[in-house]
Amino acid sequence: MSVQSSLQATTSLVSQTKHLSNQFRKSCSVKASTTTSSSIDTNTFALHGKSGRKCMLTGKRANNGYTVSFSHIRNKKLQQANLQYKRVYWPEQKRYIRLRISTKAIKTLNKVGLEKMAKDAGLDLMSLAYQQADEARAEWLAANAGEEPTRKDKRAPTGPKKLFIPKWKEARMSKLSPEAKDAETKRFAEKYNMTLA
Repeated sequence: MSVQSSLQATTSLVSQTKHLSNQFRKSCSVKASTTTSSSIDTNTFALHGKSGRKCMLTGKRANNGYTVSFSHIRNKKLQQANLQYKRVYWPEQKRYIRLRISTKAIKTLNKVGLEKMAKDAGLDLMSLAYQQADEARAEWLAANAGEEPTRKDKRAPTGPKKLFIPKWKEARMSKLSPEAKDAETKRFAEKYNMTLA
């Protein structure tokens, strides 16, 4: 193989790699333009550390590191954040909230305050599950047992329904006398909370 032919082969290889790299750049730019930058709702993803091993207040995550052996062989490893489940008192609302936070955040809570840290982290504290610690609320619940407000049932019927008699019931009622038919219709309407037309 002559020097000239080997030179031509290398130049053709270089031109092919340039062509491929240009194609790769174009495909990457198309993919980047098609993706939309939608903001992620941090409240739902950060609930009780469901977003992964991440502090809910500081956003602290794992750090990339190495384990170095005696012979100086390096293996990649993750240095995880020291996360703890902590029941934190929220003095403004007089309730306890369960958070997954780092030990650094626990120290910072006393200095900065829960509301300020949650606001900086973009965390909605009202959406989290809580345990009530208000004495006045506990007294009211004890005095008014069973009267505490409950969530409305959206599927519950709002009022009396129009009279509707199924076909199988109409077939049975057609064999009855007119007086018995009226009495049965009235009984059926009262039983299923229907209004007579």
